[in-house]
This record gives sequence, structure tokens and C-alpha cells, in this order.
Amino acid sequence: MRDGAVIGIDIGGTKTHVVVARGGATLVDRTIPTVDWREREAAADAASLARLIQSIGPDGLEPAVTVIGAHGCDHAEECLVFQGLVATHLPGAVLVLNDSELLLPAAGHEAGISVIAGTGSIAVARLPNGTMLTAGGWGWLLGDEGSASGLVRTAARAVRDAADLGRASDALEANLMASLGLSDPTALGRTLSNEGSAARIGRHVPAVFAAAESGSLLANKVIIEGGRELARLVGRLVRRGAEGGQVVAGGGVIARQPALMAAFQDGVLLEAPGWRVTLLTAPPVLGAIHLAERLSRGETIGHLPPPSSGGDRGYRRTG
Repeated sequence: MRDGAVIGIDIGGTKTHVVVARGGATLVDRTIPTVDWREREAAADAASLARLIQSIGPDGLEPAVTVIGAHGCDHAEECLVFQGLVATHLPGAVLVLNDSELLLPAAGHEAGISVIAGTGSIAVARLPNGTMLTAGGWGWLLGDEGSASGLVRTAARAVRDAADLGRASDALEANLMASLGLSDPTALGRTLSNEGSAARIGRHVPAVFAAAESGSLLANKVIIEGGRELARLVGRLVRRGAEGGQVVAGGGVIARQPALMAAFQDGVLLEAPGWRVTLLTAPPVLGAIHLAERLSRGETIGHLPPPSSGGDRGYRRTG
């Protein structure tokens, strides 16, 4: 029998935030490094996530609804596959979305565009018929501009470009080299490649913002261009039919760096005139809880896909 609890999970590239609530009261609120449980293989991750919930949830937890926002779930098919796998391990209904899709409900909006700029970056919207639209989210090797990893990569390119042009180095080079433990800027490319993941590359982004604060023109240019690139993602989705007039931004980088947010807002004015930009200050996981509570009341959320209820066909505890 379901105990009336709902679960919201925000799986980010760096951290996973789990909240269990019942009747508006929070029972569990835990944040865990994503690397501690996620292997990026869907079946293994579904089982591992179920074990994580069982390990931190109250004894006898039988959630009515679980809503998950998953970093890297960038296509509707990916989300649906993971949703079905998780549903075989948990009771009740399970809905899996891209992690950025938690931003709109967390900000109290039904429709619009969500933009994440954290470890990686992506913009996501849903058409009224539920079709998922994405822009960006290419990963640190190809894109993710405006994210932690993207800003570090762009900063490294700016440093190398300045050297090729014979320009004097500034604080950006000094800060980035110090953060990476280098003395030779020609090693930047090899060193970033060896870091091997968006999370490891992105941990050096404080060096970029510190350089900007100390007056580095290069660093400021990198940040402004990062914000403008994020805004271009919004423009692409608007031109593809995104509706709602609301843009909600969130993620560890843009939420903590006013200069990046300001550049993003300026860019949206050009790319999508008339759209309102909001910086989410609440934890995105609250968007998952909001959706889970609506689903637990039997509401249909028209622009989102229906949840799966694999656990109703034989809840399989994972131990």
C-alpha cells in the first residue's frame, strides 16, 4: 500500500539531490555526489538509484509518485527508457525528465524554457503536445558553452589565442595555470583532455571568475560570450515553437555568478524579445516535488509525458 509519500530527485552532473515529502512536510533531504552511484549505463543506474533511495529513505517507504530530473537525459526516448527501468524497482508512478525541466515548476511556471548552466549546459522546452525541444547539451568536448566546463575550455582557448597573437598575458592566464598546476601554457590542451570529464574540468571555473574580478579583459570576454551562447539556445527554441514567455535559468554556475547571468539576460533581450528571464533561487528538486504532488492528486500535466508504473506490476526491491 502506498504511504502517500512523494519523491523528488535532481540528478546533476556533480550532485544528486533527493527529497522525500509527505503531506507538504519534508521527511528526507539529502545531497550525494553523483559519481558515488551513477555509472551512465541505464539499467545499472536505475538499480543503483533504487538502492540509494532505499538507503536514505524512511523504513517502509512506499512512494505514490517519484519524479526525477536527470542530467544527460537529453532526448524524450532516453528519458522514457530510464523511466521504465526505474519503475521496475520502485512502487507507484515514476516520471523522468531532463534535469533542466525541474526549473519551470520550481519557479511556479507551467510552460516556457528552462536553461541549466552548471557542470554542463542545455536549454529545454516542451510543446503543448508534449514534444521535447532541446538546444545545447552536447557535452564538454563539443559544446556546453556557458557551463563550468565550457567556460574553462573557452578560457584556455583565449589564453592560447592571446599567446599566438603575441599579446601580453593577464590574470586569466595566471589564474588558470595556477588552478591546473601548470607553468607552460602550451600544456593547457593536453591537461584539460586528461581531466577527462565535465565535472573535473568545471572545477577550475573559479579561476576564470576570479580573473574577471581582478580586471582581466580576457576573462570578462569569456564570461560575456558564455552568457550570450546560453541566450542563443533560448533563441533557437523560440524559433522552433517554444511557448510560454518565461525563461528560468539555474545551475551552480549561473546561480552564483552575477556577471554570467547579466550577460545571459542581455542576450535573451536580443534573441527572444518579450520573454521574461528569472534566475531560480530555490533548489530545482522542489520542481520535482511539485510535479510529484500534482501527479499524486491525480492531475494530468498535459505538456509532460505520462509516468510509468512498473512497480505496480511487481515491485522489485533492489538489495
